[in-house]
Amino acid sequence: MLNKLALRNAGRLWKDYSNYYLTLCMIAALTFSFHSLLFSKDIYAIIHYGNNGELSTGGSMLITFMSVSTVAILIITGWLMNYMTRFMLEKRSREFAIYLLAGMKKKQIADLFMKENLYLGVGALFAGVLLGCGLRRALFFAFYKSIGKNLKFARQSTRAELLTFCVTVILYGACFVIAQLRSRNEFSHMQIINLITMEKRNETVNERQNTTWKNLFFLSVGNILLFYFLIFTGRITRWTAILEMIGLLFTFYFFYGGLSAFLMKYIRGKGKLIYKKENLFLIRQFSSKLRNTCFVLGTLSLLFMFALVGSSLALMLSDYQNRQLNVEYPFDIIMISDNTDNDFSKEEALIVDSMTPRHILKYCVYQNGTCEMGDFLYQNLKLFSGKDSDPVMAEGKRAVAYYDYDVYMGVGDYNHLREMLGLTRVTLQDNQYLIHMPNRVYQEIKDKGTQLRNSLHTGLEFAGFQTDGFAQNGHNGSDYLLVVPDKKLTEMKKYFSLMAVTADGNVPENLSERLYELAGKTRGYDELADYIKIGSEQLFLMPAAIQVKSREILELKFLMSTLSFPLFYIGLVFLCVSFTVLSVQQLSDSHKYKFRYQVLNKLGMGKKRIRITVAKQLFFYYLCPVILSVIISAVFIIYAGRQFVAYTGIRTRGAFYFCISLFVFLGIYVIYFVLTYLQFEKNIESAVERFY
Repeated sequence: MLNKLALRNAGRLWKDYSNYYLTLCMIAALTFSFHSLLFSKDIYAIIHYGNNGELSTGGSMLITFMSVSTVAILIITGWLMNYMTRFMLEKRSREFAIYLLAGMKKKQIADLFMKENLYLGVGALFAGVLLGCGLRRALFFAFYKSIGKNLKFARQSTRAELLTFCVTVILYGACFVIAQLRSRNEFSHMQIINLITMEKRNETVNERQNTTWKNLFFLSVGNILLFYFLIFTGRITRWTAILEMIGLLFTFYFFYGGLSAFLMKYIRGKGKLIYKKENLFLIRQFSSKLRNTCFVLGTLSLLFMFALVGSSLALMLSDYQNRQLNVEYPFDIIMISDNTDNDFSKEEALIVDSMTPRHILKYCVYQNGTCEMGDFLYQNLKLFSGKDSDPVMAEGKRAVAYYDYDVYMGVGDYNHLREMLGLTRVTLQDNQYLIHMPNRVYQEIKDKGTQLRNSLHTGLEFAGFQTDGFAQNGHNGSDYLLVVPDKKLTEMKKYFSLMAVTADGNVPENLSERLYELAGKTRGYDELADYIKIGSEQLFLMPAAIQVKSREILELKFLMSTLSFPLFYIGLVFLCVSFTVLSVQQLSDSHKYKFRYQVLNKLGMGKKRIRITVAKQLFFYYLCPVILSVIISAVFIIYAGRQFVAYTGIRTRGAFYFCISLFVFLGIYVIYFVLTYLQFEKNIESAVERFY
């Protein structure tokens, strides 16, 4: 009997809350398809090195960010299930009161409610898994496209399928169980009178509470202004950023709570606009659920902000990838050795056997016992100022960034390298030198050029700067290279030796592992710390003694995709959850609002005016969580754009990508709004028509 009733109610619940269960289905599909990446053999081959199964940097980041994404999705899905469970309990409170009056026990009602949700939840889960199987192919295609590889999608192994399915079920089931346990606790304390009046009760706030909320409103506005001030004046530090993040979490709730308090005060003060048209009705619609509305609006604003920031950052990362990788890795192969007598003969033979080289150059970088250039950059670059730098850098660990001595190269080798890259030769007189550095470093110190030249005691005249891409992430210097006439090298000491290669055609990706095996080394920073320096490059830097362009670009593209895809993943889920809460809340309340609109109709409000009133009511609910999230997320993107410039020298079009994200976001938002309005208006109109 209980099972039949549960099945009947499940069918009714599906009709009333189809948006909610479709969202659960979509979340299950996204969870299944995204976690398929982790268990795919093709992806495994990319994120591991050679036969030893060593996890790459990109692989580590993929696992890390997918784990973070999973936790975020778990939390927000749990919140959605818990919110909707409580919401449905409230909407069905009269029905449950009737069950109690009919003689059912609280435990039986709780079991009935759990079975109803179980049937629909399991249905949504398996429908989501089936949808995820199809969505997975599209996801793999997009992922492979982002890393510049052709999709070779093979059927997943049974083990991979089971692992992906189990992870999805565990995450989904955990959220469901927690939500149902909370609902059972609600049933254990429910009383018939409370159930009968639950849906009609308004949450009230006394005057003292109103005063508190108004003070909190001013506090939230002050925190937003402080956030703007720190961002635009460049005074934000690591600790102020952490404190601001914590403060902003409360700001969302304080803002809407305070706004509601001012609204209540305005109503009680009988403001001039209250009695204009249908304003009194609309204001009371909002104030009747004061506390719950504020919490929901604050949570939705947070979700919208994360969705906007996440999608904008993902687009910025993609832009960086497309514009910077060839600058970071201009040579097809470059390797370094601390043995200045190394002739790279074994490596050269392997390279010639594996590919068709166009140019091969073996050369040395020199030092003269000074470190004037490195000291100057360390003292003048903002990254090392201690304000918002890495703590290791801020504490004066100069050795992590720069070599012990300034690095020099003869103009002959320098021009040879430039010719390999298709760059024009430079001319130096016997008494001249030039400085080669990344453009991002040059842009920061160019106004201090005179100070820089005065700090260098080369005995030569300064001939200018060069800023072309030149493999300066630990090979041809870090952040800088001093180029001098060849005869000047006789006064210096060899520092380390290098070999640079350009190729005709493609370079095998596995050549990197083969070169490391030949050298008896493994990829990793720790073994190379003595002669690989990172300079001021902070974004997506992977120092390595042997760099094969095809492999490095693949891994960096993979690395950036491991950032952008989880961001899109989180943003999409957050949007789905937000839209669902808004639409379900309003559509469910439309049944309660029938009586109120019937009263308005009896008082003489026509159908056209009722439609306008409904549109205004929905517009208010849909607009509220958007405004604050857009204001704050826009500043986040401005800050992120500045960090891109500081760390990479790349001026990403952050505002442009934010506008794209906002445009897409608002487009989806409008679709949800229109669909909700049409259904809401239909429910109201069915009740109003009876009075015509």
